Amino acid sequence: MQKKMRVGVIVLAILFLGMQVLDGYADHRGRHKKAWPDSLVSVTLTGTVIIDSAHHNIYFLDVDNNGVADFNLAFGPEWYIPESGATKPNAGDYVTIVGAINKKPTIPVVVVFEINGLLWREPVENWWRHSEWCDSLELVTVTGTVLVDTTYYYDHYYLDTDGDENPNYKLCFGPPWYEPESGAKRPDDGETITIEGAIKGDSDIPCLKVFKIDGLVWREPKGPAPWSGGWISKHLKHKKRVHCPVDSSSWVEIPPGAWQGGGHQGPQFPDSIYCEFMKVWRDSLPGHPDSVIAGWHFHFSNPAGNRVNGKGVPVRFIKRLRVQLRYSEGDSGGTFLGKFSSNAVQLRYWDENSNRWFSVENSIYDLNNKIVLFETESLQSYYAVFGTEEETSVAEFKDNVPKNLVLEQNYPNPFNPTTTIGYQINSAGIVKLSIFNLLGQEIRNVVNEFKPAGTYQIVWDGRDNNRNLMPTGTYIYKLNVGNETQIRQMVMVK
Repeated sequence: MQKKMRVGVIVLAILFLGMQVLDGYADHRGRHKKAWPDSLVSVTLTGTVIIDSAHHNIYFLDVDNNGVADFNLAFGPEWYIPESGATKPNAGDYVTIVGAINKKPTIPVVVVFEINGLLWREPVENWWRHSEWCDSLELVTVTGTVLVDTTYYYDHYYLDTDGDENPNYKLCFGPPWYEPESGAKRPDDGETITIEGAIKGDSDIPCLKVFKIDGLVWREPKGPAPWSGGWISKHLKHKKRVHCPVDSSSWVEIPPGAWQGGGHQGPQFPDSIYCEFMKVWRDSLPGHPDSVIAGWHFHFSNPAGNRVNGKGVPVRFIKRLRVQLRYSEGDSGGTFLGKFSSNAVQLRYWDENSNRWFSVENSIYDLNNKIVLFETESLQSYYAVFGTEEETSVAEFKDNVPKNLVLEQNYPNPFNPTTTIGYQINSAGIVKLSIFNLLGQEIRNVVNEFKPAGTYQIVWDGRDNNRNLMPTGTYIYKLNVGNETQIRQMVMVK
């Protein structure tokens, strides 16, 4: 009896306090010009499930095994079914939950991301899933009742076409900030609508990519999605900027003649490619790094909508591109990606071959405006700005410093015409990395600057200091830091 009374008090607290938090997420509908809610903190919790089923099942978690609920678990609507096959727990189950917590209510609310290692919902919708080209998909027209999941920061839309109050399709409208020129709007919960679109996926609840809603155009059925990116042509006459669609201060600037297509990367590369990039939640970044302030995903497509670069292969240009990334709150509904100190930041890129993050060489940081700028001839798929956690101790920092000076073997080796050279330095100092021919002549000075201790990686494009492409042969590369030197060989084969 006493335990039932405690649960009853908890339910009242949730109704008057906890549900206000969840309603707060619904308040963002149609107003996605706010940053990621930094009142939410990622947590992992283990405990026993308590369920109040007086009206609808309300889930709680007891983490200290005293029979009293410590957290309210927000799984979403009764009809929500994740694609992973995860199911809601039973009363008395001992579970591990990964989610986002808001501590403001009397009973903190945890929005569930994972349960017992199975995905329940993405921390942020993967908009790349909605950016795919739909040229080859079959068009369909369906009518039904809208179901809106408002559990988390972004609303998710579904369509019930058979009247059983369960979703038959997930409606893919694209990013929450996207608004078509036709004046079409996202529907309200319970509204009856007609959708023209294309079905993608064979899951229990397939994705219906929306082209028209009640006769109004949402996006064109052919070509790239309208909410991100731009074409880069070999016939480009003037420099062009492709902006991150959630932040106009983040962009890639392409000079004329940077992309040649065809010959310089192989006949499979077309005269034009489509470039798009998006801010992504840190949990969607490779390796799920904890100390990331902001992350970006770059994607390049050919005219057929297929990815241009293969796994572990950056997209290469013959002229240097300028890239500017802003790691503060986006000016068009951007995403705040963590609470870390911006007093010491570093831009890194993800290398898919070694599955490691490496520093981007020669980056310029504007700490006041939280902007990083760099130039490159090779664009990777993932970039991220790493910060230092406020509570990180000096001892913890030292544990991450390499023990010795290391010059790694380049890869691939042999190569044509580009290869990656990795190195580690165990103390700050002037770093010089140079490439020599077998006559001992320095043909390319790759790195010559002050660097803090850490792990680095750089791509040599097979050219000398005058931008001439070098011939087939064996080359020497030498790393010098202070009084220490390491040397290795590599082979270029055409």
